[in-house]
Amino acid sequence: MSEVRSDVLSPEATRRAIELTVRLVLVGLLAYWCFRIFRPFLMPLIWGIVLAVALAPIYLWLEGVLRGRRKLAATLLVVVCLGLLIAPAVALSDSVIDGARFISTKLEQGQQGELRIPPAPAAVADWPVIGDNIYETWNAAATSLETVLKPFHSQLLAFGGWLITLAKQAALAVIMTAVSLVIAAVLLVRRESAIKAALAIGGRLGGEHGTESVRLAGRAIGTVAKGVVGVAAIQAALAAIGLVAAGVPGAGLWALLVLVLAVAQLPPILVLGPAILYVVASGAGTATVVLFTIWSLLASFSDAILKPLLLGRGIELPVGVILIGAIGGLILHGLIGLFIGAIVFSIGYRLWGAWMAQAPPTAAAAPVQKG
Repeated sequence: MSEVRSDVLSPEATRRAIELTVRLVLVGLLAYWCFRIFRPFLMPLIWGIVLAVALAPIYLWLEGVLRGRRKLAATLLVVVCLGLLIAPAVALSDSVIDGARFISTKLEQGQQGELRIPPAPAAVADWPVIGDNIYETWNAAATSLETVLKPFHSQLLAFGGWLITLAKQAALAVIMTAVSLVIAAVLLVRRESAIKAALAIGGRLGGEHGTESVRLAGRAIGTVAKGVVGVAAIQAALAAIGLVAAGVPGAGLWALLVLVLAVAQLPPILVLGPAILYVVASGAGTATVVLFTIWSLLASFSDAILKPLLLGRGIELPVGVILIGAIGGLILHGLIGLFIGAIVFSIGYRLWGAWMAQAPPTAAAAPVQKG
């Protein structure tokens, strides 16, 4: 025992321990430094990987149509995606900024004139419970909007500033998405090398389970893209059709709000409900009101049919696992958490199942003895 202790405390062993500690500290410092340098590019890279996996089916179809011209297919895909992204974002940002500045200017100067609303329709007074209060407040605002808004002067100014800040953040998000699309295009063009590198990293970290986790992550991204984002886009499109048909002003903005709520797994009726009230208050015909109400309800609750069809396809996991991971990730990490949450929770669920399948010998059922 004393010989072992003397070997451990020998000068040579102490020197080796110190050298190992110094090396580990230097490697850790280098890794931390590299992470800090790469950190500004981390989120665009993650989004690029997510977009590459989600857009892979469309890219492969384009590549087939263009007879294997990968770079041309990737360029067309990026141009189309940027067009679909930038045009609505710029229009919405300009609208929000102009509207917020207009309201803020009128409130600060105390002017009347342009900032007016029409008188309330007589039918509003017949609404049960809240009809009289809404009718009186509406008409008071139509007569003197400044008098009604004066108690909320500071809150409205703050709200206008918040809208401007939100528009600026949306512009930054568009720029980051554009960079992520370019990264996704590069990954799609070099997909064999990218897949090989991802599988190699997974195998290095976790062996066979690591490579399977990489494949599972890819399938989870595709499932969330179809079952969460895809369903939300369908609901927003249905809502937009109904809003345009009913003549609701700003149908694009309403549809965008429906998309945001649907991605967040909230019922779109929270947005379409006020739109229904607007159609009723605007004096539309009974047929228009009834048809728009039915259409809005169908758009709001269509996810009950679409999610089971799309959310569980292509992956051998329960739908609830994907949905819990996506919703939890969204709450924890924002929009990117939809995909990260689904990936992490799916891998954790798979590892848990593999661990539970390996029952220890003591857990084996003891033979029943007949006595």
